[in-house]
Amino acid sequence: MKRRFDTVPGVLTGLIFTFTLAVSVSLGACGRSDAAAAEDAARAQSLLEQRRFAEARLLIKEAIKARDDEPQFHILRGRIEMAAGSVSGAYDAYSDAMSLDPANMEALQAVSQLGLQTGHFRESLEATDAILSLVPDEPGALLMRGLHAVIRSRFEEADGFADRILARDPDNEGGVILKARVAVRKGSPERALEVLASYGVAKPNTVGVAMTRLEIYREMRDAPGLRSQFALLRNLAPDNRELRLDEANFAFKDGRPRDGAALITALLADPKLPDEQLPPIMAVWREYAADGPSDPSLGAVAASGTIAARLATAEFLADRRRLSGARTILAGLDPKERAAVDASIAAREARWPEALRMADQVLASDETQCLALTTRAESLLQRGDAVGALRSAQVAVTQCPGQTRAWAFAAEAYARREDMENARRLWRQGVRANSQDAAMSGAYVNWLLANGQEREALAVARRVTHEAPALLSGWRLYQGICFKLEQNCTSLARDGLDNASTLYGVDLLPGQAPPNGLFGRIVSK
Repeated sequence: MKRRFDTVPGVLTGLIFTFTLAVSVSLGACGRSDAAAAEDAARAQSLLEQRRFAEARLLIKEAIKARDDEPQFHILRGRIEMAAGSVSGAYDAYSDAMSLDPANMEALQAVSQLGLQTGHFRESLEATDAILSLVPDEPGALLMRGLHAVIRSRFEEADGFADRILARDPDNEGGVILKARVAVRKGSPERALEVLASYGVAKPNTVGVAMTRLEIYREMRDAPGLRSQFALLRNLAPDNRELRLDEANFAFKDGRPRDGAALITALLADPKLPDEQLPPIMAVWREYAADGPSDPSLGAVAASGTIAARLATAEFLADRRRLSGARTILAGLDPKERAAVDASIAAREARWPEALRMADQVLASDETQCLALTTRAESLLQRGDAVGALRSAQVAVTQCPGQTRAWAFAAEAYARREDMENARRLWRQGVRANSQDAAMSGAYVNWLLANGQEREALAVARRVTHEAPALLSGWRLYQGICFKLEQNCTSLARDGLDNASTLYGVDLLPGQAPPNGLFGRIVSK
């Protein structure tokens, strides 16, 4: 899962304050465009202070268009992007500022830190070294050098940078956290806890320290320790939705399904929940609570959840034939907003002509609406129109690779045309696009078994455990197929399932690099 708590504390946050327009131009000696650019920048600063980020972005871009050689304009753009939550946009802006003013400390610090988060490692390291050449003991730069050493697995070197920071300030939070993380990577999590225990007697429970303890306990598979830190973080970081989902995932694995369900429901009822956070929330529901939210909790989601959250929840419930619950969630929504889910509900009730008609109405105004395309494909298969079903299903999977039912319908359409090679190709592509979805892999496994492909079925089940080693359903799928086919992998699958039961974290996405910042998952290699 993508996390938003990797910024070095107390450095960039201190840079996003009131902008003093230190433009080194004399307006009396410059043209009208320079004066207009300065005015646009000043207005952009005012809008930033009002948190009107979209308008601030437009104005600072106008200022830069007129004067792209003024580093302070790029710095202001960086501050706006950072405040708006765009790390990549902030990095680009500060990088432009640094190219114009290589000694500007704010730009250097931003490139040093943000470059590490955005994968610009060389640029980050160069900016960090530039800071240290100007201020040899600058703690933020020493911290970044330590993090670069950790990325390269140079743990003794990283420890040395932590010691340099702490020699000047024993209570430096960044230095303490760096030293603790290095201790974990060196195989001494108990030592890491000792390092944190000695930090700041007057303020032991900062967000950074609690987050670091959380990751140490996760590495140690210490459930009581994790419980204690999640409890602290509920108060220290109440608005961190990623943490709430992380806690929900842990609660389910910790044998507390009611706590996990309550956390998930609260997320779905959040009126400010970003749309991009819905897929991982639904993935946790699929894994641990296949039927979705309980009926009593649906009222909260219907009352305050975003439109996207309500539609996603209703679609989820409809897929599980909890149609009354789906209708409860949809109540009060605009008929056009809920039309695709209504079509899916009609399909679940086998009202196929009506489901097709409703799906077509949705597609008449939005020909790429994925759920409507999927429902259309299913309805056409029911009518015996494999060609039409294939066309709709293929558009659906192209637009929304996570629409797993559409992959199945596309494969089924090929199979009905006796084109088994293309049917298998669609299954393979669907599983590859949803490699951490055990249900998708399980559907393909069943298809392969039905077609006499036992060896490939076993390989598909095994692959999902590689892609998502913490996913219990993946190991159960593998264990089941080993037992069914009487293979000698049964004990291996059982051991993998036991191991996964104490992997207290959501698997990284395929190809996702471990976090490189001061916080986030500690991945021992």
